[in-house]
Amino acid sequence: MSAEKRPLLELNEIVKSYGEEGGLLGLFGGHKRIPALSGVSLTLSEGEIMGLTGESGSGKSVLAHIITGQERADRGKILFKDRIVTSVELETPTIKRNLRYVSEEIFKGLTNEPKYRIDHLIYDLIKRYPPTDGNLGGTAWADQVFALVGLKPEHMTRFPHQLSGGEKQRLAIARALMLRPKLIVADEPVSNLDVASRTALLNLMKQFGRQYGIAYLFISQDPAIVRYFVGEGRCGVMFAGRIIEIISSRNLFEQSNHPYTKLLMKATTAPSPLPAGTLDPAELLHQAEDQSLTKTPQEISLQASEFASHHPNCPFYNWCPEHVERCLQEAPQLLTVSKRPTLNGEPPRLPENIELHKVACFHYTDQ
Repeated sequence: MSAEKRPLLELNEIVKSYGEEGGLLGLFGGHKRIPALSGVSLTLSEGEIMGLTGESGSGKSVLAHIITGQERADRGKILFKDRIVTSVELETPTIKRNLRYVSEEIFKGLTNEPKYRIDHLIYDLIKRYPPTDGNLGGTAWADQVFALVGLKPEHMTRFPHQLSGGEKQRLAIARALMLRPKLIVADEPVSNLDVASRTALLNLMKQFGRQYGIAYLFISQDPAIVRYFVGEGRCGVMFAGRIIEIISSRNLFEQSNHPYTKLLMKATTAPSPLPAGTLDPAELLHQAEDQSLTKTPQEISLQASEFASHHPNCPFYNWCPEHVERCLQEAPQLLTVSKRPTLNGEPPRLPENIELHKVACFHYTDQ
């Protein structure tokens, strides 16, 4: 991130948990809290593209919801363009125009109760939040973007429930791009599309970003897709509600340091940008702990989050092939990589783009 640029988005120690009823505590009117985010902090500059990856249940979508006002954090602070963002601020026209969320789930309510046709969802949005950069706007511009994402004029007269999953994602992308916002939080924006369509839409999003200065927080559980979209930018890796590594996207597969990230990259069968590989680190995680373990990635992440909420240790401790005693006593902080352990008698080598590389691991940082 350039030192000259002021952060567009700042997250400071975001914490989020959910209540779970039942058990002995429930008999006395209480409930336990299941942590979803544990002190997440990051910054994003204007026009920057940053990726976020990790297995399902790691906290990526919860973080997206909090940034875009779908949910409220328990603790922490969000700043957008140097202004503290509250639930009230998120409803102002300026924030609505400049901070957009792309995900198929935003159409679930409309699908269950089809009140408006697609043309209303497009034209009403551009009228309420017209672009303010002096370039083309209005319905003509909306029609142009609608076509660019691969939707046809006949789609305008349909209702959301009449669209396929891929068409809903195209519509979500069109609604975000046509406003030319400052930031788009894109959570699995092309997951329902075929490889060729994914490539075309991702390229269109990047083109808009370059042309109109749009920043992206691009979220996917497939690191190959993240690396393709982010290019030379940063990628954060999440596990158990924490960002445990930030690294140049280009170095994600070859030079990651955190033991979890390395296992995750080995489990991704296609490090080439496209087509995307599958992301299922469960088998490798099982091998790292015990051959008899039969937990899904979601169960592993949930167990790690719950355990970490009561113990001040690294959340990956139970599955880490490199853990030491200190890892059980305290949780490492996310710091810039400053050292590499000697392996097989070879001298340690610091990774490329060291200024972009941070990791929450005692083996690679001075803490």
